[in-house]
Amino acid sequence: MLYPFVSLVIPCYNEAERVPLLFSGLQEFKQAWLGEMEVILVDDGSTDATANGIQTHPIFIALQSEHKIHLIQQKNQGKGAGLKAGVQLAKGDFVLTLDADMATRPIELLNWLQWKETFSMREILIGSRELKTSDVKDLDHRKWIGNVFNLIIQKLTHLAIQDTQCGFKLYPMAIAKPLFENLQTTGWAHDVELLVKAKRMGCQIVEMPITWKAIPGSKINIWKDSIIMFFEVLRISRMK
Repeated sequence: MLYPFVSLVIPCYNEAERVPLLFSGLQEFKQAWLGEMEVILVDDGSTDATANGIQTHPIFIALQSEHKIHLIQQKNQGKGAGLKAGVQLAKGDFVLTLDADMATRPIELLNWLQWKETFSMREILIGSRELKTSDVKDLDHRKWIGNVFNLIIQKLTHLAIQDTQCGFKLYPMAIAKPLFENLQTTGWAHDVELLVKAKRMGCQIVEMPITWKAIPGSKINIWKDSIIMFFEVLRISRMK
C-alpha cells in the first residue's frame, strides 16, 4: 500500500467538551498512519473554551512541535467557511475532511486504503452511512430526517448519491483546492455544492463504507437547519 501525504481539515465550533475525543482520534491516526500527515483545525468563532482546550492539550503541543498541526481562528461563518479556510492552508496530496466529534474516526482511512490499495487523483471518496456494509449507530429520528433530505437532494440536483452529508470525505488536493476556493455555501449544505460542482468537473464520486456513531451535543437544529438547508440546496441546484 502507498501511504500518501494527507491533510486532515477539521472545523470546530463550541467543541470544548469534545476536545478529548478529538485528540484521541488524532493520536490514534498518527500512530497508525505510515505516511506524512498534517492536521488543520479551524475554530469557527467558538464562544466557549474550544481554542484554549485545543492549544493546551498535550497532543496539540506535541504535534505542534513536529510542525504537524495548525489552528486557524476566525469569526463564525459556518462549517463550509471553516473547511474552505482549512483547505486553503493544506499542503498534502489529499485532503480528508471530518468532524471534530470523531463520529467517524480518521483511522477509518486505513480501511479505505486497504480496499482501494491506492487513492486516485481523479476520485473523491465519501463516507456513506446508507451502505449496508457501514456500521452506523444513529438516533432514529435523525436517520429518518436524513433520508428525507437525501431524497430532496437527489430530486433537485440529480446527484445519484445516498449520503451527501457525512462529513468524512477524501479529496485529491488538485480537486479540493479549486472546489473549496470557489465555495459559495458556507452553511450545512456546503457538501451538496461541492459534489454538484465536482460532478460537473467530471470527477468520479465513490461512496465508501464507514463506522459512524452519533455523538451527543450536535450543533444541528433538526427543524430550523433543515429548512435553511432546503433553500440552500434549491439555490445550489440553480447554479450555473
